Amino acid sequence: MKKIFMNLAFSFILLLSSSVEACTLWAANGIFADGGGTLIVKNRDWKPDQHQDVKFVSPKQGYSYFGLYAEGSTSGMKAGINEKGLVVVSATAGSISSKERNTMPNKAGSLTKLLKECSSVEEALLRTDLFLGPKILMLADKKTIATVEIGPEGKFSIEQKENGYICHTNHYVMEGMADFNKDIGESSQKRYNRICHLLDEGVMPYTLDEFLTFSNDQNDGQDNSIFRLGSSPAKTRTMAVWAVKLPLEGSPEVYIRILNPNENEKTARIIADDFFASQVLLNKYKY
Repeated sequence: MKKIFMNLAFSFILLLSSSVEACTLWAANGIFADGGGTLIVKNRDWKPDQHQDVKFVSPKQGYSYFGLYAEGSTSGMKAGINEKGLVVVSATAGSISSKERNTMPNKAGSLTKLLKECSSVEEALLRTDLFLGPKILMLADKKTIATVEIGPEGKFSIEQKENGYICHTNHYVMEGMADFNKDIGESSQKRYNRICHLLDEGVMPYTLDEFLTFSNDQNDGQDNSIFRLGSSPAKTRTMAVWAVKLPLEGSPEVYIRILNPNENEKTARIIADDFFASQVLLNKYKY
């Protein structure tokens, strides 16, 4: 497997200028997305002890993909898109303690396996062998969005929509899964309430720019907002934003915002088809 590691260079790719285990995920499609198709966003929150980066993977077998990775504690992929236009993002099931989660059977690398082996949400939802270990997955292609709540003991539940919107934070909300919540954190509940409110009350059909406005919402303070600043230097804060527009026709557009500690903020808008078409094009995404 060949990997190309890339830094997001502002000068080359900018087209437009509680619990530690936290992320906010949301998506909309069909009549709820401007022009049809799909929009999906992940705000990634963590303590400022990690480095976020983008990696491109071209496997010997399977689909090429690139995504947001974290290096440090809990290293690995946190969000990604493959050459077929399948997007997968994840969130921690923080309502189960990390001590308990670490004792439960888990399927490592489920995001990368889904991206490498599946061309659509429908195919990904058939890979129930990967639904092991408490976590939240959100999947999207140009026609379908879905959430998979994965609980202990191989239990999981799926919500799938072709005209609608979905959102999630770090606790279970589906029928039959909520009993797995041991302790719902204040931040998870407030962020869930807020993103649900923004989706319910927003101007539809949604645009990517409107979803990016949601990603910057600071309604509930430094520690409980969708975009978290952290009330002290060591507190959890928003470390990255990953957003994708999947139109019915044409290339997906990927927006990435990285806020690594002690570094300048970096943002990028990437036309995915161009990115996948030729490795020569990767040079313009480097310093």
